[in-house]
Amino acid sequence: MKRKTQHVRFGELVPCRTAFIDTHNPGAEGKENFTIIGGGVSENSEQHVHIDETPGFNIGGAGQPAGSTNSLHSHRTAEIFIIHTGCWRFFWGVEGDDGEVVLHPGDLITLPTHMFRGFENITANIDTGSKGYGFMFSVLGGDDSGGGVVWAPQVLATAQQHGVVLLESGQLVDVTNGGSIPDDAVLLGPVSGAALAHYSRNTISDSNKVVVRRPGSWMHTVTEVIGRSSGAIIREHPGFEVMRVHWDEDQNVPWRLPMIDAVLILNAGSAKLSNGVRLGHGDVALLHGGDEIVDVQSVNGARSELFVVTPTDDLPGETRLE
Repeated sequence: MKRKTQHVRFGELVPCRTAFIDTHNPGAEGKENFTIIGGGVSENSEQHVHIDETPGFNIGGAGQPAGSTNSLHSHRTAEIFIIHTGCWRFFWGVEGDDGEVVLHPGDLITLPTHMFRGFENITANIDTGSKGYGFMFSVLGGDDSGGGVVWAPQVLATAQQHGVVLLESGQLVDVTNGGSIPDDAVLLGPVSGAALAHYSRNTISDSNKVVVRRPGSWMHTVTEVIGRSSGAIIREHPGFEVMRVHWDEDQNVPWRLPMIDAVLILNAGSAKLSNGVRLGHGDVALLHGGDEIVDVQSVNGARSELFVVTPTDDLPGETRLE
């Protein structure tokens, strides 16, 4: 029996504002986390999951008002961000001062595993309605998202000062919100010593090697952004591949999806699939392999940007820049 295409409307995304231990840390005010496809890495069991099955990777989202920061953390599998709205500063290193880069809508960044990274919404044009709110999509390798998040030591210490602790079991306890620590619970200690040094061996010396900018021309193009082939802009094996498809305003060119599982992220414009599903700005769809060949077209010649993420047979292991 054919499985229907599953899709999530951007306007119907359900945020979690207490997903991680840095919920009350200074500078993190107002940040929202979204789990769109797969279980994600939330430390809050009440995080809403829109589509719980995974095609070999997880799709999430981060939304933050201007000035809000996501604290330094690391993952054991690949982490890629696609900027949807707003202006974002990414920074990395044990103290967050090894380097930084600024990204805008349509830009993509891939970050090595076992490296502390954080990001801040630095949108300058704060209007009354959105307060400079920005949103970006994330792709995490693996079906189980690699065992969660590892926090920089100072993040855990600051969180504890503000009444939030993380147990070794992965459970988040917010004492300020009525939570209590079980008598037999063990608090998660900070990474230290040789383990901490492990997180210094991966870094980014040249941001051009991890960033793909949105091109100035929107002529109809299909670009392999991340993949194994020699034509990929970034040649990595994170357990998935990322393609970008562009249509300009005066074009309406169909593009045929492969007969494998695929996630579509419509980052700009509007599009329709030949199976009847229509996607708007920021919508996400999961297509199941083997169901049918699906064509994608822009609607009314809209200027559209589509990211297509497909699984590969690579293990979602460590990625490291040379």
